[in-house]
Amino acid sequence: MENITEVLQAIVIGLLVATFLFNTNRVLKAIELSRECLILLNNKALNKEKEFVKTVRISIYKLIGEYVKAAEYLQKALVIEKEIGDKKGEASSYGNLGTVYQSLAKYVKAEEYHRKALVIRKEIGDKGGEATDYGNLGTVFQSFGEYVKAEEYLQKALFITKEIGDKRKEAPCYGNLGTLFQSLGEYVKAEEYLHKCDRMWQEAAGLTQQV
Repeated sequence: MENITEVLQAIVIGLLVATFLFNTNRVLKAIELSRECLILLNNKALNKEKEFVKTVRISIYKLIGEYVKAAEYLQKALVIEKEIGDKKGEASSYGNLGTVYQSLAKYVKAEEYHRKALVIRKEIGDKGGEATDYGNLGTVFQSFGEYVKAEEYLQKALFITKEIGDKRKEAPCYGNLGTLFQSLGEYVKAEEYLHKCDRMWQEAAGLTQQV
C-alpha cells in the first residue's frame, strides 16, 4: 500500500471501526485493530503528514489507554473494598480487572484476577458470578491455545447458568462455546452452539419485554 491516499483512508477507516468496536464492548478486537493502525502510521509515505500522524496516534493511544485508567481505578476500589470487608465488591473488582487485562491481551494477569474472583464468589455463594468467572477463564484459556481447559471452564459456566435458570447468562455461554469450536474447525458443533446462543437471546429478549 504505497499510495499515501490509500494509507490515510485505511487508517481513518480502521480508527473509526476500532472506536465502534470499543463502544460495543468488543474491546480485544478494538485494541487489535488499533495496533494495526499504529503499524500503518509508521509507513514512510506519511513523513510529510506529521500533524495527521500525531493526531491519529494520540487518538489510538487514548483508545487503548482507557483500559489502563480503568485498571488503576479498579485497583483503588479493591483496596477500599478489602478494608471495609465488602466481599461481593471485592469479587466484582477482581473480575473486572481480569476482563480489563484480558482486553489488553495480558492473559496471565487476567487469569490471576478471574481466579481470585472465583474463589470469593464460591465462598459467598454467588452462583451467577461464579458462572461469569468460569466463562471468563474459559476465554482466557482459549487465548492461550489451551482448548481442552477452555472447553472445561466454558461447560462449567453453562452448567451453572442452566442450574440457576439465568437465560441471559446462558446465551453467551453457548456463544463462547460456538466460537471455541469454530477455532478448532469443528463447524458442526460450532453451528449447533451458535444456534442455541441465538435462540437463547431471543428467549431472554422475550423475558425482558414481559417484565
